[in-house]
Amino acid sequence: MKKTMLAAILSAAPFMASADVMLGADVEVNMWQQTHNFAGSEVDGDDYSYTFEASLEHFIPLIPNFKIGQSEVDNDDYAYTKRDYTLYYEFLDNDLVSLDAGVGITEFSDGKIIGVSLEKFSGFIPHLYAGAEVGIPGTPLFVFAKGNGIAYSDNHMIDASVGIQYAIGLYAFDLELQAGYRVHQLDLVGFDDLTTDLDAKTDGLFAGVNLDF
Repeated sequence: MKKTMLAAILSAAPFMASADVMLGADVEVNMWQQTHNFAGSEVDGDDYSYTFEASLEHFIPLIPNFKIGQSEVDNDDYAYTKRDYTLYYEFLDNDLVSLDAGVGITEFSDGKIIGVSLEKFSGFIPHLYAGAEVGIPGTPLFVFAKGNGIAYSDNHMIDASVGIQYAIGLYAFDLELQAGYRVHQLDLVGFDDLTTDLDAKTDGLFAGVNLDF
Protein backbone atom coordinates (compact mmCIF):
# COMPACT_ATOMS: atom_id res chain seq x y z
CA MET A 1 0.00 0.00 0.00
CA LYS A 2 2.80 2.43 0.93
CA LYS A 3 4.59 1.66 -2.33
CA THR A 4 1.39 2.33 -4.27
CA MET A 5 0.92 5.68 -2.54
CA LEU A 6 4.55 6.66 -3.16
CA ALA A 7 4.24 5.78 -6.85
CA ALA A 8 1.09 7.89 -7.14
CA ILE A 9 2.82 10.89 -5.51
CA LEU A 10 5.85 10.59 -7.77
CA SER A 11 3.67 10.31 -10.88
CA ALA A 12 1.82 13.47 -9.90
CA ALA A 13 5.00 15.45 -9.21
CA PRO A 14 5.42 16.87 -12.76
CA PHE A 15 1.88 18.28 -12.63
CA MET A 16 2.36 19.72 -9.15
CA ALA A 17 5.64 21.33 -10.14
CA SER A 18 3.92 23.29 -12.89
CA ALA A 19 0.96 24.36 -10.75
CA ASP A 20 0.77 27.16 -8.21
CA VAL A 21 1.88 26.06 -4.73
CA MET A 22 -0.94 28.07 -3.14
CA LEU A 23 -4.00 30.08 -3.98
CA GLY A 24 -3.36 33.34 -5.79
CA ALA A 25 -5.48 36.21 -7.03
CA ASP A 26 -5.25 39.41 -9.06
CA VAL A 27 -7.55 42.43 -8.91
CA GLU A 28 -7.09 45.09 -11.60
CA VAL A 29 -8.77 48.50 -12.01
CA ASN A 30 -7.98 50.91 -14.86
CA MET A 31 -9.17 54.21 -16.24
CA TRP A 32 -9.53 53.87 -20.02
CA GLN A 33 -9.42 56.98 -22.21
CA GLN A 34 -11.66 56.17 -25.16
CA THR A 35 -12.14 57.25 -28.74
CA HIS A 36 -15.11 55.86 -30.66
CA ASN A 37 -15.65 54.84 -34.26
CA PHE A 38 -18.85 53.48 -35.81
CA ALA A 39 -19.10 52.20 -39.39
CA GLY A 40 -15.83 53.90 -40.28
CA SER A 41 -16.62 57.34 -38.81
CA GLU A 42 -15.50 58.84 -35.52
CA VAL A 43 -18.33 59.62 -33.10
CA ASP A 44 -18.60 61.56 -29.85
CA GLY A 45 -19.04 59.82 -26.54
CA ASP A 46 -17.71 59.34 -23.04
CA ASP A 47 -14.01 60.17 -22.94
CA TYR A 48 -13.24 57.92 -19.96
CA SER A 49 -14.47 54.62 -18.59
CA TYR A 50 -13.36 52.38 -15.73
CA THR A 51 -12.51 48.74 -16.36
CA PHE A 52 -12.29 45.89 -13.87
CA GLU A 53 -10.68 42.45 -13.93
CA ALA A 54 -10.11 39.75 -11.32
CA SER A 55 -8.62 36.27 -11.49
CA LEU A 56 -8.28 33.31 -9.15
CA GLU A 57 -5.47 30.77 -9.50
CA HIS A 58 -5.05 27.57 -7.51
CA PHE A 59 -2.73 24.60 -6.97
CA ILE A 60 -5.02 21.84 -8.32
CA PRO A 61 -3.60 20.31 -11.53
CA LEU A 62 -5.77 19.95 -14.65
CA ILE A 63 -8.56 22.19 -13.26
CA PRO A 64 -8.46 25.59 -15.00
CA ASN A 65 -8.07 28.95 -13.32
CA PHE A 66 -10.85 31.55 -13.55
CA LYS A 67 -10.91 35.17 -14.72
CA ILE A 68 -13.70 37.73 -14.94
CA GLY A 69 -13.57 41.19 -16.51
CA GLN A 70 -15.90 44.08 -17.22
CA SER A 71 -15.66 47.15 -19.46
CA GLU A 72 -18.19 49.71 -20.70
CA VAL A 73 -18.59 51.83 -23.82
CA ASP A 74 -21.07 54.70 -24.24
CA ASN A 75 -21.30 57.20 -27.10
CA ASP A 76 -23.79 58.90 -29.42
CA ASP A 77 -24.08 55.92 -31.81
CA TYR A 78 -23.67 52.79 -29.69
CA ALA A 79 -23.24 51.58 -26.12
CA TYR A 80 -22.76 48.30 -24.26
CA THR A 81 -21.41 46.63 -21.15
CA LYS A 82 -19.00 43.78 -21.89
CA ARG A 83 -18.32 41.02 -19.35
CA ASP A 84 -15.83 38.24 -19.94
CA TYR A 85 -15.85 34.91 -18.10
CA THR A 86 -12.72 32.87 -18.85
CA LEU A 87 -11.25 29.51 -17.85
CA TYR A 88 -7.51 29.31 -18.51
CA TYR A 89 -4.31 27.39 -17.79
CA GLU A 90 -0.84 28.68 -16.95
CA PHE A 91 1.45 26.99 -19.47
CA LEU A 92 4.51 28.87 -18.23
CA ASP A 93 4.99 30.75 -14.97
CA ASN A 94 8.31 31.90 -13.56
CA ASP A 95 9.97 35.11 -12.40
CA LEU A 96 10.74 36.19 -15.96
CA VAL A 97 8.03 34.85 -18.28
CA SER A 98 4.41 33.75 -17.93
CA LEU A 99 2.05 32.44 -20.59
CA ASP A 100 -1.68 31.74 -20.21
CA ALA A 101 -4.34 30.48 -22.60
CA GLY A 102 -7.95 29.42 -22.33
CA VAL A 103 -11.55 29.75 -23.46
CA GLY A 104 -14.60 31.57 -22.19
CA ILE A 105 -17.84 33.42 -22.78
CA THR A 106 -18.37 37.12 -23.47
CA GLU A 107 -21.66 38.66 -22.36
CA PHE A 108 -23.00 41.88 -23.88
CA SER A 109 -25.68 43.68 -21.86
CA ASP A 110 -27.42 47.07 -21.94
CA GLY A 111 -26.46 47.29 -25.62
CA LYS A 112 -27.95 49.79 -28.03
CA ILE A 113 -27.39 51.13 -31.53
CA ILE A 114 -28.79 54.60 -32.18
CA GLY A 115 -29.68 54.95 -35.85
CA VAL A 116 -32.93 55.79 -37.61
CA SER A 117 -34.54 53.94 -34.70
CA LEU A 118 -33.14 52.69 -31.41
CA GLU A 119 -32.13 49.02 -31.44
CA LYS A 120 -31.26 47.19 -28.24
CA PHE A 121 -29.18 44.05 -27.94
CA SER A 122 -27.77 41.58 -25.45
CA GLY A 123 -26.36 38.08 -25.61
CA PHE A 124 -23.35 35.79 -25.38
CA ILE A 125 -20.41 34.97 -27.66
CA PRO A 126 -17.68 32.35 -27.02
CA HIS A 127 -14.08 33.53 -27.06
CA LEU A 128 -10.49 32.35 -27.00
CA TYR A 129 -8.08 33.93 -24.52
CA ALA A 130 -4.30 34.37 -24.38
CA GLY A 131 -2.00 36.40 -22.16
CA ALA A 132 1.75 36.82 -21.74
CA GLU A 133 4.12 38.74 -19.43
CA VAL A 134 7.87 39.23 -19.86
CA GLY A 135 10.01 40.73 -17.13
CA ILE A 136 12.89 43.11 -17.85
CA PRO A 137 15.89 41.54 -16.05
CA GLY A 138 17.30 43.56 -13.17
CA THR A 139 14.29 45.86 -12.94
CA PRO A 140 10.79 45.78 -11.38
CA LEU A 141 9.34 46.37 -14.87
CA PHE A 142 7.64 43.92 -17.18
CA VAL A 143 5.64 44.18 -20.37
CA PHE A 144 2.39 42.37 -21.02
CA ALA A 145 -0.10 41.56 -23.75
CA LYS A 146 -3.47 39.88 -23.36
CA GLY A 147 -6.78 39.61 -25.06
CA ASN A 148 -9.78 37.57 -26.08
CA GLY A 149 -11.65 37.23 -29.32
CA ILE A 150 -13.36 35.08 -31.91
CA ALA A 151 -13.88 35.06 -35.67
CA TYR A 152 -16.55 33.10 -37.55
CA SER A 153 -18.35 33.67 -40.82
CA ASP A 154 -18.53 37.46 -41.33
CA ASN A 155 -18.31 38.17 -37.60
CA HIS A 156 -15.34 39.00 -35.42
CA MET A 157 -14.66 40.34 -31.95
CA ILE A 158 -11.31 41.41 -30.49
CA ASP A 159 -10.56 42.84 -27.04
CA ALA A 160 -6.80 43.31 -26.72
CA SER A 161 -4.42 45.17 -24.40
CA VAL A 162 -0.68 45.80 -24.37
CA GLY A 163 1.24 47.68 -21.70
CA ILE A 164 3.95 47.92 -19.09
CA GLN A 165 3.84 47.39 -15.32
CA TYR A 166 6.00 48.55 -12.41
CA ALA A 167 5.88 46.14 -9.46
CA ILE A 168 6.18 47.30 -5.84
CA GLY A 169 6.57 44.41 -3.43
CA LEU A 170 4.55 44.82 -0.23
CA TYR A 171 4.08 42.52 2.75
CA ALA A 172 0.91 40.71 1.70
CA PHE A 173 0.79 41.43 -2.02
CA ASP A 174 2.49 43.18 -4.95
CA LEU A 175 1.19 46.56 -6.04
CA GLU A 176 1.65 46.89 -9.81
CA LEU A 177 1.25 50.27 -11.49
CA GLN A 178 0.40 49.87 -15.15
CA ALA A 179 -0.28 51.78 -18.34
CA GLY A 180 -0.93 50.78 -21.92
CA TYR A 181 -3.30 50.67 -24.88
CA ARG A 182 -6.61 48.80 -25.25
CA VAL A 183 -8.93 48.23 -28.18
CA HIS A 184 -12.42 46.77 -28.66
CA GLN A 185 -12.98 45.87 -32.33
CA LEU A 186 -16.45 44.51 -33.12
CA ASP A 187 -18.05 43.49 -36.39
CA LEU A 188 -21.18 41.51 -35.56
CA VAL A 189 -23.86 40.82 -38.17
CA GLY A 190 -27.37 39.99 -37.00
CA PHE A 191 -26.33 39.71 -33.36
CA ASP A 192 -29.41 39.25 -31.16
CA ASP A 193 -31.61 39.97 -34.22
CA LEU A 194 -30.07 43.40 -34.87
CA THR A 195 -30.97 44.78 -38.30
CA THR A 196 -27.93 47.10 -38.15
CA ASP A 197 -24.42 45.63 -38.18
CA LEU A 198 -22.48 46.36 -34.99
CA ASP A 199 -19.38 47.70 -36.78
CA ALA A 200 -17.65 49.49 -33.91
CA LYS A 201 -14.16 50.30 -32.65
CA THR A 202 -13.33 51.76 -29.25
CA ASP A 203 -9.68 52.28 -28.33
CA GLY A 204 -7.31 54.41 -26.31
CA LEU A 205 -4.73 54.58 -23.54
CA PHE A 206 -5.35 53.27 -20.03
CA ALA A 207 -3.66 53.52 -16.63
CA GLY A 208 -4.36 51.89 -13.29
CA VAL A 209 -3.28 49.41 -10.67
CA ASN A 210 -3.14 45.65 -10.28
CA LEU A 211 -3.06 43.98 -6.86
CA ASP A 212 -1.27 40.63 -7.11
CA PHE A 213 -1.90 38.43 -4.05
